[in-house]
Amino acid sequence: MTTSDALLPSLMEAAGGLGIFLLGMIIMTDGLKALAGGTIHRWLMRFTKSPLSGAVTGAVGTAILQSSSATTVAAVGFVAAGLMEFSQALGIIFGANVGTTVTGWIVALFGFKLKITALAMPLVLVGALMKLLSRGSVGRVGYAVAGFGLIFVGIGLMQEGMEGFRHLVSFADLPADTWYNRFRLFFLGMLFTLVTQSSSAGVAATLTALYAGLVTFEQAAVLVVGMDVATAVTAVIASIGSSVQAKRTGFSHLIYNFFTGAMALLLVTPYTLLVERMLPGFIENDAEIALVAFHTLFNLLGLVAILPFASHFARFMERLIPERLPSYLRKLDRDLLNHPSMALDALSQTVYDEILRLSECLKLRLDPRVRYDTSKLDEIDRAIEAIYDYIDDLHLEKESRPERMKLLEIVHTVDHLQTLCELCTRAPEFLHIELEEIDILRESVRQGIAELEECLLERDWEMAVAKSMRLHKTVDASARRLRADVIAAIAKKSVGTDEGSRYLDMLAWLAETIYHLGRITYHYRRSVETEEKSEKR
Repeated sequence: MTTSDALLPSLMEAAGGLGIFLLGMIIMTDGLKALAGGTIHRWLMRFTKSPLSGAVTGAVGTAILQSSSATTVAAVGFVAAGLMEFSQALGIIFGANVGTTVTGWIVALFGFKLKITALAMPLVLVGALMKLLSRGSVGRVGYAVAGFGLIFVGIGLMQEGMEGFRHLVSFADLPADTWYNRFRLFFLGMLFTLVTQSSSAGVAATLTALYAGLVTFEQAAVLVVGMDVATAVTAVIASIGSSVQAKRTGFSHLIYNFFTGAMALLLVTPYTLLVERMLPGFIENDAEIALVAFHTLFNLLGLVAILPFASHFARFMERLIPERLPSYLRKLDRDLLNHPSMALDALSQTVYDEILRLSECLKLRLDPRVRYDTSKLDEIDRAIEAIYDYIDDLHLEKESRPERMKLLEIVHTVDHLQTLCELCTRAPEFLHIELEEIDILRESVRQGIAELEECLLERDWEMAVAKSMRLHKTVDASARRLRADVIAAIAKKSVGTDEGSRYLDMLAWLAETIYHLGRITYHYRRSVETEEKSEKR
């Protein structure tokens, strides 16, 4: 039997094991996302107040979901929706790198030390039965359990396959003691991740090869560094044709990973010598643990080195990749439509921005000293059209009742917003008002809108609704009384019909404007309340 004939079965078994490992990761991650994805996203939003807190939440979220892409996409969505600063999102992205190292610890501890491979098959059966026979959370847990079991079935097959060609294949011809060969191994690790689209699979394969004695510790360490860096390359490739926020995220990840990778390559030899000096025989007897510890260490060191400069780095990336879209389109990121809950957040924030812009326009419209530029209203009108297009493309899951209720209230808000924008474009000119009471009413409405705007800026929804209701009652009562006075003045010939008609138009416009502004405040408050109630559950 030739060497190639002896190698082929082992190679096929190892490749099959890698495939099952990847399948297990996909299934487990999908199960964990379905089980805790929404909660993790809310935690990311709630606890990320700085790049440092973002790094912690990013690491924890990635460790729980076993998916750095899930936390990275969430961070991009929060920035796109205006809910988070880019520097804070960078903390999440950098922290996610640390979170991915948890997979290596799971593989090393459970796959090689505790050797739970024998329990993996029953876990797959238990998980599959839970998924088939149960719904809701129990079914999602079952899906994750089945994926967890498949991971170790895959590791077992990889171990058996690599054992078969331990004496046939060796990386001895690529010693890791020269920089030339280290770079060859580094790019080999990158290539593996680019092909499998999973650094976790690469780390698991490297741990298996190290356990089987196919590679030395230094070789395995350099391979892992290459695999870690390549995750950012896949992110950059995925960002091509995507939003500016996705591009910034992808290239930020790439620059950071290359910086961390360069540092890690320099640390391979010092780390090996230090561990051997402090714990003699540890690398020889527990090479897998030493490798995942190195993986975690260089990611932690990279994080500590970059965090103090996160704000400067964020500004650099914003200059490097500038935003060219109109302001009203920047938050309506089309990529977020694949993640409906985040798309809904982006939609809500965009509507909020347009409410503030339109209230500012109303204040200027009501000030006779200001010559108003209608181009701002045209832009708001285009923004409303873009919002409606986004709503058409937003598809929520059937069971997400709170999100559907939130979307319903947002649609009500946008409907009144559009009507108010149209009213603003055909507002009467508040010039040369001889009836002092009408001029007093105009000024009280302008001041009332200014006070309402302050509540909106502070996101004090209860006070905003209360002020809009009081303003509506006051304006409605005053408009009714003044309308009767104007009609009486026209009848008495003390006011001409043309001038009287102009006053009546002013009163009708003021009453209708305040009504729609009140409904906007009411429905938007309801959309926020729906979200807050769902978070408390």
